[in-house]
Amino acid sequence: MARQVHNRDIRATLVAARNWVDTCLIGDGSLFSTDTLWTVANVEHVVRAFVDHPDEGNDDFLTKLKGQMTPATVEARRLVAEMLWALLLFPSNMKAPTKRQQIREMWSLGGTSLPESQPLLSDDILKGIGSGGPGFNNYRPNELEYLIALTTDLKGRSSTERNAIFAEYDDFIAWVDAVPRKGDRQYRHMLRFFAFPELVERISSNNDRRKILEGLGVASARETKEWSDAQLDKALLQLRQSLATRYPSEILDFYSPVLKPQWSSDQRVRTADGEVTVVVPSGDDEEDELPIDGTLRGQEVDLRPSFQIQARLAEIGAKMGFRIWLPRGDRGRVRDLISEPDRIALLEELPLNNEQATLSTIEQIDVIWLRGRAIVRAFEVEHTTSVYSGLLRMADLLALQPNLAIQLHIVAPAERRDKVFREMRRPVFSLMNGRPLSSTCTFISYESVIAIRSIEHLAHLNDSIIGEYEEEAEEG
Repeated sequence: MARQVHNRDIRATLVAARNWVDTCLIGDGSLFSTDTLWTVANVEHVVRAFVDHPDEGNDDFLTKLKGQMTPATVEARRLVAEMLWALLLFPSNMKAPTKRQQIREMWSLGGTSLPESQPLLSDDILKGIGSGGPGFNNYRPNELEYLIALTTDLKGRSSTERNAIFAEYDDFIAWVDAVPRKGDRQYRHMLRFFAFPELVERISSNNDRRKILEGLGVASARETKEWSDAQLDKALLQLRQSLATRYPSEILDFYSPVLKPQWSSDQRVRTADGEVTVVVPSGDDEEDELPIDGTLRGQEVDLRPSFQIQARLAEIGAKMGFRIWLPRGDRGRVRDLISEPDRIALLEELPLNNEQATLSTIEQIDVIWLRGRAIVRAFEVEHTTSVYSGLLRMADLLALQPNLAIQLHIVAPAERRDKVFREMRRPVFSLMNGRPLSSTCTFISYESVIAIRSIEHLAHLNDSIIGEYEEEAEEG
């Protein structure tokens, strides 16, 4: 049964997903209200506001989405908030608080707030099914447009047709394959899993499907390259059934520690302190690295978003009572972006007594929160496609001070998450003396930083709130 996952209980999410399908896709109801919201008319308003008026600017996804929906009807704004809920339900590589914050912001655009007790926004439901990978975050506007296209097509059909589509796998496949889409959209895999979790794996891309079939001896990747979604689903279901006899006591999950090593390129290496996961990057991993001249494919890299994130991190720390260190080279530009009351927390000199090599390394870290003479948290903000510099600086710090007990974080756009974790698992970082970097350093997305900064009464919170938004390198 693909309903079962080795490291968490996803039953609440599947129940919520089925309720959404029945109430909103087959019916015309609403997730968060008693209104009739998922109607032909409201979907048409969403198409006009979002699809017909794309925003190609440099703002983050949510900022652009709110701007696009502001001229639309109240009902259309609320519908998009519920669509965002459906879009974010599957990915586990975005934390529940970040999802909740974004959904609340979109719903509030309709003039009301969602209650804190709204069950569909609970951690248990929003924790996710499986990774969406970097592509899903990177192309989220396209995924939302695809969900809108699917909804538009459904709303043009009779209630009997809608019921049939979500009652029979073959009818669903015939329908979803007929709806036009831009590119290889991942949401078709997510929706297919929500509709038929007994028949479909919790995998959001066919790349992993092919790797599994090849690694477990079913068919080569070359052979499966042209297979349809239905062919891949059928082969994986047959494989699952055969594995059930070999592992009768196991929860059969292709991402479990039992099965993943049989198909994944991730490798387990024994060290004196136990096994660690190592990734040896392929040539594809190197293709998008930033040239040393500071340009990317002939264009200047815009570093201003990273300064904005440094400023938001500084404000968060300042409001929680920390003193803030910014590198001298960035300080002038970032200081101007920090709210006036929070600038008082900025340090001119580090109050540390470390030897010079350690001090020189620490001084270059993008944002540091200190309490007294102790570093509590350190943040490296990476905006370009390269993530080496931040990881190397963190690794240098641990090499110089292996017993240093501070929290380390790489902060980058959400679409860079998987890239950060792949690089973090390189042998040079995984086989460090003392402990692998992945056990000490976590990932925080730009969107999570913005969500934390927007929390009211930050001054009454402590830095443990970071734990609700940071992401660790997952073991599957």
